[in-house]
Amino acid sequence: MNKWSTLVLAELSESLEFMSDSDFLILVEKLKSSNRVVVVGVGRVLISLKAWVKRLNHLGIDIDYFGSETEKPVGEDDLVLVASSSGESIIPKEISAIAKKKGASVFYVGCNDQSSVAKASDQMLILRGKSKLDSELQSKSKQPMSTLFEQQLFLLGDMIALEIMNTKGISEDDLKHEHANLE
Repeated sequence: MNKWSTLVLAELSESLEFMSDSDFLILVEKLKSSNRVVVVGVGRVLISLKAWVKRLNHLGIDIDYFGSETEKPVGEDDLVLVASSSGESIIPKEISAIAKKKGASVFYVGCNDQSSVAKASDQMLILRGKSKLDSELQSKSKQPMSTLFEQQLFLLGDMIALEIMNTKGISEDDLKHEHANLE
């Protein structure tokens, strides 16, 4: 088992070093300053984004995921964050276009800075990972399919939460008051 944990952690460490600090901070500011945030992804990408929704709600951000039973409409001053390793999957492409028509800002997180979603976005944060398309930014990950991207995306949500806590002076005790208590 140790060889797999070593492989996964090494790939994560190497790939996260590629991430732009300035683009990361722009994303954090967009999340903090937007009226409402809707995240869009499919499959395991959506699973990673649902962790963002849970934690960022604890931090006072009005955030939901596309397709949620509680999803609200978007418009001006709202952010639609679209995550897709390739930036070419049908749902992310179509939702990006609709979000733009509704006046929302679109932020792309993915591995392909030349993708359809990237071109339709106002801003982007590029991660190093594998996707279904060849790209210069493609990782040589030994993990299957877009696993490395999904792992980075999950961790990115936690890094965003830490940055928001730091800049807003929010403590873990403050978060506990926002956490579900029917446990």
